[in-house]
Amino acid sequence: MAIVIHLKRKKRTKDWYVIYLNDGREVLSYIDFILKFKIKTGKHLTEEEISEIKSISDLILAKETAYKFLSYKPRTQKEVEDKLRQKGFTQDIISKVIEDIKRYGFINDIEYARNFVLNRTKSKSLGKIALKQSLLLKGIPNEIIEQVLEEREKLIDEFEIAFELARKKLKLLKSSKKKKRNENELKRKIYEFLTRRGFTWETIGRVIDKIFDDSELYI
Repeated sequence: MAIVIHLKRKKRTKDWYVIYLNDGREVLSYIDFILKFKIKTGKHLTEEEISEIKSISDLILAKETAYKFLSYKPRTQKEVEDKLRQKGFTQDIISKVIEDIKRYGFINDIEYARNFVLNRTKSKSLGKIALKQSLLLKGIPNEIIEQVLEEREKLIDEFEIAFELARKKLKLLKSSKKKKRNENELKRKIYEFLTRRGFTWETIGRVIDKIFDDSELYI
């Protein structure tokens, strides 16, 4: 049995306290346990009571951390898990928090992926490959990515997006006073540009063929 030698409220909070025990341990406690166990200096705590305080307080703190993280902007499940892991929470605590958050709809990877793709589609700046890579990095499961990209294909023509980007890029290349490039150099530049934007080689090939075949418009 341990004895409470000091009780201190954490700075800038009203619900969190640190319990200092005579064996050198410092236990972070939510206010509910301070009231439940009537904790004050000299109070004796059993190991069962200390374990209850620590485990449930850790869960409450993890939930607070997750909801605060989500309050700034939408996040993927992986992003929330990584944040909690970075803060030192155990996998058991993380799993319970994720289950709670998903139950209330604060994490929805498929909606996140749809909005991510929609926003990039509106800006007409990225191709299918780049979108997939970005979503994979955010921890979106591959089956969700494939579903969302399939939905995207029904709404937009990726060839037209790539073609418009390439047309603007070619215009800049041709207007540059630094260096005059021949057709092969221009094709290479367009290819590299569209590759970086994440378009498929098939789409890039079609775009290059169309642009350079239409010599009257793009010379």
